[in-house]
Amino acid sequence: MKTIYETLEMNEIQRQVQTYCASSLGKKRVSEMALFDDIDDLNEALDKVEEAMKLINLQGRLPLGGLSDISLLLEKANRDGTLQGDELLKVAHHLECLQSVKNYFQSSELKTHYLQELADGLVDNPHLLQEIGRCILPDGTMSDQASSTLSHLRKQMRQIQSQIRHKMDSLVKESKDMLSIDQITTKNDRLVLPVKSGYKGQIQGLIHAQSATGQTTYIEPEVVVSMNNQLSLCQVAEREEIERILYALSQMVKGHYYHFHFNLEILEELDFVFAKGQYGYIHQCCRPQMSLQDQLILKEGRHPLIDEKKVVANTVILKDHRMLLISGSNTGGKTVTLKMTGLLSFMALCGMAIPCLEATIPLFDQIYVDLGDEQSIEQSLSTFSSHMMKIIDILKSATRHSLVILDEIGSGTDPQEGASLAEAILSRFIEMGPFVLASTHYGKLKTFAKEHPEILMASVSFDLEAMRPTYQLKLDSVGQSYAIEIAQLLGLDDALVNKAKILKAEAMSEHEKLMEALEKKQEQLDLKEAELKQLMLTNQKLEKQYQHQLHQLEMQKDQWLKKAKDEANQLLEEAKENIDIIVETLNASSLKQHEIIQAKHDLDEMKFIEKAAVQKQDHDLQVGDHVLVSKMNREGDIVEILKNHMIMVSLSGLNVKLHEDEVVFMHPKTKVKKVKKASVKKTTVAKTGTYEINIIGKRYEEAMALTDKFLDDALVLGYPHVRIVHGMGTGVLRKGVRKMLEKNKHVVSYRDGGPNEGGLGATLVYFE
Repeated sequence: MKTIYETLEMNEIQRQVQTYCASSLGKKRVSEMALFDDIDDLNEALDKVEEAMKLINLQGRLPLGGLSDISLLLEKANRDGTLQGDELLKVAHHLECLQSVKNYFQSSELKTHYLQELADGLVDNPHLLQEIGRCILPDGTMSDQASSTLSHLRKQMRQIQSQIRHKMDSLVKESKDMLSIDQITTKNDRLVLPVKSGYKGQIQGLIHAQSATGQTTYIEPEVVVSMNNQLSLCQVAEREEIERILYALSQMVKGHYYHFHFNLEILEELDFVFAKGQYGYIHQCCRPQMSLQDQLILKEGRHPLIDEKKVVANTVILKDHRMLLISGSNTGGKTVTLKMTGLLSFMALCGMAIPCLEATIPLFDQIYVDLGDEQSIEQSLSTFSSHMMKIIDILKSATRHSLVILDEIGSGTDPQEGASLAEAILSRFIEMGPFVLASTHYGKLKTFAKEHPEILMASVSFDLEAMRPTYQLKLDSVGQSYAIEIAQLLGLDDALVNKAKILKAEAMSEHEKLMEALEKKQEQLDLKEAELKQLMLTNQKLEKQYQHQLHQLEMQKDQWLKKAKDEANQLLEEAKENIDIIVETLNASSLKQHEIIQAKHDLDEMKFIEKAAVQKQDHDLQVGDHVLVSKMNREGDIVEILKNHMIMVSLSGLNVKLHEDEVVFMHPKTKVKKVKKASVKKTTVAKTGTYEINIIGKRYEEAMALTDKFLDDALVLGYPHVRIVHGMGTGVLRKGVRKMLEKNKHVVSYRDGGPNEGGLGATLVYFE
């Protein structure tokens, strides 16, 4: 017969928890887990696990590397035994583990109560740890530095061994013709020569052995016998010194025998607690609240042995009821829900965190379970008999403080008798008062449950549209078995399915038909409600994401504005500093007009100007080609091809020197009939002539347009300089004119008018 551990699969939970243990000590404690019978002890155990989960979440697992059960070594040392090197290393690892644990708690930002108390009880021994580290090497052998005597002996031994080796090498060379093999051999821990038996009388020394064939005799040369004897004496002295050091270290261990035992108990407890904490942390468990009240609450509990990606979380709440009767379809999850409730309750009563959002569990004195189709082969019992034997035992042993779990109560016999028997058993449990979780297919039990306020009905849902179970538990509802529908889903012939539906309808009363229709309708409504809730949750999630993104954008906008303002302020500060420098420079020196113009030009060169894309000419420009001068928006003819990609273009009779990239080819030279040139007298503008424009009183845009055309006309007509009359006024027209002049590459310089030239109300412009 299966035990309660095996039935609920608690043994598998224990196996999983053991994988998080650092030592056999912790694993043993996990295997011994049992139900607590004192609520104070249980709450303390749960508090420890909760503290461990918080610490693991904050700073990772407790460093218990090197922890092992050294109790036998302690007993050996306590009986004045001598611990060997590898055994002392285990003691050292124990002390290192102890230091790591103390450092773990000392460096933690989270202050705990129970676990800190345990850590404070640890007694370290840095002196013993240092001594073991000084004397014992990582491979368990004794270090030369363990004592001055040992260091001296080993130095002497190395010297003797070197002398023996050197002498033996010489003998091998001298006697190589008498040797079976040309090398030294070891026999009885002595270096010997493999001499051919025919020559053994020619080499003086001790014979140690002879080969199986008798053709080789192993001889220790007489010349090295005394050296080997001296080496043997040193080796004996070395062993005695090593034994003395090991005994001294063992006595130090003995001196802290009780401290080591207390440390082992504490580290065992920590290993046990943190293994449960690691399990709880990984499986997203919560600390259950243990109650002496009549409440059993598991909110969104998950069966811990089902794949986390597939498991369906279910809620079980028994506050005003002491019995939960679950109905619904086959393969719908009734048994899983029962096992989940029993297993999580068992885990909680063993002092473990459990996989659910929130839990309140009574201090059950025992959990009784009758699950599955288990038969007793040994007793030749049927399925029904096996279940009934268990229920009889439960009825004898259960108390008001027990949890009873019954799967498919009354099954395995005639349905009418089984339902009646199940009703009688449930009635007895109502009188006894334990918490009972049961599942059934019997319609009679559903009616029975509705008549007893102590019983809460629940069902596992079935998706009628998809024709599959949802494994979702619905409290305060009644479910159908859907046996016919599931049989059809599994592939039963349609004719048989239809026949079964007809027979079922004929056997049902009008009341039962109405109840079934209502229950199916209720399930459909429940599914729709669940879908609506899911949609609402999704919308809420999307709204939160939108609000978060909007908030982020607002923050970014504020950051960008602040950055722009800071950069603008920085530019203003730099400009102010530059103005101060310029003013100081002007005050310190008298600059000439062309120097000022050059300085402005240099500043313009420092500006970042978006350069227009260079227009590549597919046509090789030739004399006579008609082209467009892009910057001047004027057309002309090429009259001369110059060097360095320069050309001369005639613009209405005015020859202008340009780079070939500054023009766009329009069409080649147009052939025209030759006509006799008219005798035209060439006129030129006198260098002393004046050419001016008056824009006083004009709107800004109009004034700038007139001035731009005026400058182009002046260039075409060949005036070396012109005057622009803009008046003083607010200075807007003057500033606009100055900006335009600075951008015009044909302007060499400009200045305010003199006393007889309009003063500050006029600007004189000079061209190339």
